[in-house]
Amino acid sequence: MPLAPPAGKPDVARAVDEVKRLLGEGRITQAVDILGAILPAAAEQHGEHSPVVRTLRKQYAATLMDDGQYRRALPELRRLADERAAEAGQADPQSLRFRYEAAQCLEQLGEPAAALAEFRALLPYYENQYVAGDPELAHDVRRRIGHLLLALGDRAAAHDTLARLVHDVERLHGPGHPLAVEVRRTLEWLGQVRG
Repeated sequence: MPLAPPAGKPDVARAVDEVKRLLGEGRITQAVDILGAILPAAAEQHGEHSPVVRTLRKQYAATLMDDGQYRRALPELRRLADERAAEAGQADPQSLRFRYEAAQCLEQLGEPAAALAEFRALLPYYENQYVAGDPELAHDVRRRIGHLLLALGDRAAAHDTLARLVHDVERLHGPGHPLAVEVRRTLEWLGQVRG
């Protein structure tokens, strides 16, 4: 028979079960509140860098993003990325994923210059097949870079970035690939705007 937690101490396992139930019911904001409240207790009980706390922090960041709370998700993602990179190196796929999600937060928060800088820093890792080579993710990052350049008013750089991207996507997947079609539409629009 499992022992009940000492009086006054939150039951982390019960809170996690409650979060799963709430997420299953689509009640994301309530799940976020419980995760945020339970993190300090979990860190006290299990240690700040324990697997339990790291798992809770990942769930918290993901749930914040799902709830559109990008400003609150950003520091959590940066912390997760930094901790993972310190353990496994800058090219660790999990650390890179946290950085990618942090860049998405910046994009959603209307900070295109900061998002652009982060995506540009990530791109070499995703293009290097010996590190975290992921052509699909590299293409997505390049598309985001092109759109962010456009948002910053650099139409020429956006056009060049997207033209190279559509060429690479078509070479890999053919001209009918959804990303190629989308990027060609953007390039056509850019051509009309520039002309």
